[in-house]
Parts: sequence; C-alpha cells; structure tokens
Amino acid sequence: MIASIDWVTLHQKFGFVLVVAAVIGALVGLISLVTPLVGFALKIYLRLLLLAVALQVVLGGSLYLMGYRPAHELHYLYGAGMAVTLGVTFAVSRRTPWPLSKLPLVIGAIVAVVFAVLSLTSG
Repeated sequence: MIASIDWVTLHQKFGFVLVVAAVIGALVGLISLVTPLVGFALKIYLRLLLLAVALQVVLGGSLYLMGYRPAHELHYLYGAGMAVTLGVTFAVSRRTPWPLSKLPLVIGAIVAVVFAVLSLTSG
C-alpha cells in the first residue's frame, strides 16, 4: 500500500501547501505589526510551519535516498534555508523584548516565503 503512493507528487503538492502557508504567515506577520493579539498567534503559526517544513525535509530526504533528485541542486539550499530561517527567527525573537520581538517574526516569515517560492520553482 505504501509503495503505491507517488512520493514525488506528494512532496511537490506539500511544497505548494508550504508556500501558501508561508504567504499566509507573512500576511499575518504584517497584520501583527498593528494588532497586538495577532503577534501571539503568529508565534504559534510559525512554529507549526516549522514542523511542517521539518516533515517536508524528511520526505525530501527519503526521496533523495530512493534516488529521486530535483531539477536544480539549489533546491536543497532553499529547503534548508527555510528551515534555518524559521529556527533563527524563534531564537532571535525569544531574546528580544515583547514589542520588538514581532519584528524578527515578521522578517523571518517574509524570508521564509522567499525560500519557499525559490524551493518550489527549483524542484
């Protein structure tokens, strides 16, 4: 049953979902600059996005081990860049006082969108 799943198509479709989720996160981040309650929701949303990116990295790693390769080698850099960006975003926002802690979250969300789009177009 597991062998009948097209893992490459699943990886591609989940990648598109991650791009949409990253765009939504960036929009929520921009809204959080003017609305104080949205900042807390943004932290939770971006953490869930980081978990989804980790799942996508594991799926991509298993595809690599099965012999599937992306069209461009930069695909690996973009995927890892999105995961690292979200991780660094949380580390920086945790050390920043509350009113300013939204800025790293917003910047991280926007950079994650860039990496997600680049990853989608290079794979």
